[in-house]
Amino acid sequence: MIALENVRLRFDSRGIAGLSGVSFTLKEGTVTTLMGPNGSGKTTLLKILAGEIKADEGKVKTEDAVRFIKDSNIDPELNVQKYLISRTNPEVSDEKKIQLARDLADIFEFTFQLRQNVGQLSAGQRQKVYLAGELISNPRLVLLDEPFTHLDPHTRKDILSSLFDYIRRQNLTLLCVTHDVNEAARFSDHMILLQHGKIEQEGNPEEVFSRPKNIFVAQFLGFHNFFPVKKSGDFWETPWGKEKFSPSPENEDALLVVPDLAWEMDPSSKIRAQLEEQYFSDTLWTIRGRLEDRVIQIKTLKKPANLPQSFGVIPRMSDCFLITL
Repeated sequence: MIALENVRLRFDSRGIAGLSGVSFTLKEGTVTTLMGPNGSGKTTLLKILAGEIKADEGKVKTEDAVRFIKDSNIDPELNVQKYLISRTNPEVSDEKKIQLARDLADIFEFTFQLRQNVGQLSAGQRQKVYLAGELISNPRLVLLDEPFTHLDPHTRKDILSSLFDYIRRQNLTLLCVTHDVNEAARFSDHMILLQHGKIEQEGNPEEVFSRPKNIFVAQFLGFHNFFPVKKSGDFWETPWGKEKFSPSPENEDALLVVPDLAWEMDPSSKIRAQLEEQYFSDTLWTIRGRLEDRVIQIKTLKKPANLPQSFGVIPRMSDCFLITL
């Protein structure tokens, strides 16, 4: 088990905090994604776990074998198989070293490139070789700091799929920094969101996406539509009438969050939006409309036929939720 307990780090004599009392546990054999805006403390946390930075306060418990995977830098003149063999434990027999190299080449799908030099490979293949070289010594904790951002989306997804499959098969523990929310939702067992060196929310992807704790988390995850609502007894007063929500915040004021896919076009609705734009992207149609003082975003599988300049909208309340202000 890997754990941080109340870890604090100050960047300078003025006491500016890089991390402010961060605590979390990484269970063995799981993939955890670490997200947050630039400067939130993600890379700093990885460096503390890797032993590159010492925290000012708190406890850090890690496995002995830690691999911090950052940007790759391999001599292009190196033979792929010889490079992998050079990364193995010196105590391993020559026969075992060759077998380990071939096994990882098979897993990351570059078996036919083993006899080539690194410089002869594509960018994606070089990344796979680099990953295999980092993993061949079988580290128990793998720290990944977005080394694939320069690759095209298809190649990146292919490499990550192979990596996470290997991590799970070997029962390794992975902490991965990413800015891609969809990537985090797809591959991780656990998500941690940081802001200003503090954890805003953590949990499995379904928990985090279905119940963001505050507006920062909701906006970071890609929610766009927020409406102030007030409590009235057991109900909440929304622009579309009184509704019940579960769970329901205890305070009197909250924000109603309407997911982009939770809208219905309804000509009879008294709440009308003024069409601003509509476009097709990522297999969905996006419609943006102005609703009084705010812009709402709607996503649909099909383009609405003959959408007028002014159109009525109603959210499916069963798909909506409240967050505290």
